[in-house]
Amino acid sequence: MNPNICHDRKIVFVHNPKVAGTSLRDWLGFDEVWNHGFPTTNTPVECWNDYRVIVAIRDPIDRALSGYRFMTREKYVGSFRSRYPDLPTWDPLTFFRKMFNEQIFVVPPQFKYTMHMHSNKAPDYLIRFENMDLSQLAQDLDIQKPLPRENANPQTEVVDIAEDLYVALIDHYKVDYLLFGYRPVPYRDFMRLQEKAAAA
Repeated sequence: MNPNICHDRKIVFVHNPKVAGTSLRDWLGFDEVWNHGFPTTNTPVECWNDYRVIVAIRDPIDRALSGYRFMTREKYVGSFRSRYPDLPTWDPLTFFRKMFNEQIFVVPPQFKYTMHMHSNKAPDYLIRFENMDLSQLAQDLDIQKPLPRENANPQTEVVDIAEDLYVALIDHYKVDYLLFGYRPVPYRDFMRLQEKAAAA
């Protein structure tokens, strides 16, 4: 049973990692265990077609680095820490090489969360992390409470990412860029933006 499906309200929340998913689940009233599975494998196609489907997306590189920062913190105690005890010591190249080769649910391409391979239906609500506009969804579901901020990870730490890895990440997320309208910036601009954010 997918804990992100509410049959009473006929909604499906797709928990895309590192896109305020915990906060959105709370706001939507879900209180079961997490599930980061892809809709094709964990959501009955009938629910996908007939229920309101909600997915949040984010700039691919920002999302990837948010995952890196979150999981390599010393205080991170999630399931991957027990699998990889030396996780806090990993540099970005080690992290992405290991996770992309060994773990399919650690910041995978987001398009996999926005589609069901047995349906042509698109999500009913595609929420962008950058503005988190929930007004229409709140109106449709009659939710009046503000969005909580859970698992918020300050983006103040500059991730020392090499240009080759930056280019490889852009290629890894190329379908996300194509489908969702995000655009990568040149490497030097990207590093300057990180430094500016850290100094703010």
